[in-house]
Amino acid sequence: MAESYRVAAIPPYTELGEGPHWDIARQSLYYVSLTDALIYRWDYREGKVYSASIDGIRFATFIVPVKGRSDCFVIGDTIRLLVIRWDGKASKATIVRELACLGPDHVDNRFNDGKVDPWGRLYVGSMLNESAGNPFEKATGALWRYCDRTGQMVEQDRNMYISNGLAWNRATNKFYFVDSGANHIKEYDIDLDGNLINPRIWYDFKPDGADPGYFGDGMTIDSEGNLYVACFNGYKVVKISPEKKILAEYKVPAKQVTSASFGGPKLDDLFVTTAAKNLTGPQEEPAGAVFKISGIGAKGLAMNEVVLKD
Repeated sequence: MAESYRVAAIPPYTELGEGPHWDIARQSLYYVSLTDALIYRWDYREGKVYSASIDGIRFATFIVPVKGRSDCFVIGDTIRLLVIRWDGKASKATIVRELACLGPDHVDNRFNDGKVDPWGRLYVGSMLNESAGNPFEKATGALWRYCDRTGQMVEQDRNMYISNGLAWNRATNKFYFVDSGANHIKEYDIDLDGNLINPRIWYDFKPDGADPGYFGDGMTIDSEGNLYVACFNGYKVVKISPEKKILAEYKVPAKQVTSASFGGPKLDDLFVTTAAKNLTGPQEEPAGAVFKISGIGAKGLAMNEVVLKD
């Protein structure tokens, strides 16, 4: 049960940790520090974290491996999707090419969370860039699918405040998406081309209009269809059943909880990223660490690599 879980911190302490991705082949957790544009790899066997910077980028909003290319990844940088090369150990990664760009109509926006579906397709959300205003007040963001056949970004939904968690339930052909500004989770159907259709609000963190004191952020899904949603400003991850019931809360000693993914050799550890950005007063040292939560009695699904044409 939830009461028996164990929490261990994995330093270093990032400014804005995000986008955890467990790579089965490498037995490694990849993640980013978004605002200072760093990428990380925690090697499970070594118990060691490697990090790298990338010249020529402003942000690193997510990182996902490219299928069939062991040293290539896709990251989000402002309104660009980039393919980068990194051996997982060097202190520098390099840009290989620009995959796509949102273009001049979106110069005030930036990408945020991104993830790959079970069929190898990349989806990424956008939001108002903080330098252009308050993203909690302006719903200029959208949800996008990258089409590898055309090299174009295909809009899936719009009028988003702060795009965040993405999760697929392949058994039911449903997709789930968090808008942190609206503080709800939407559910979509998926058509044969990967387009997300029939959107509806699936779970509202403020059903009576009252602010719960936190907002939903990144999320993942387990093998039984339960969603695990990071609660920014809430010191926790909540487990929500397919019947929309909160089954458990997993506490971590950091206020700004940003995302979660399953990993470990048996996919039964929950890795949770956190942030230290904009905290005031005495800093708790674990703020910004990754936390490994063990003993939760659940198993995740393998995360997916993005399929790109040569």
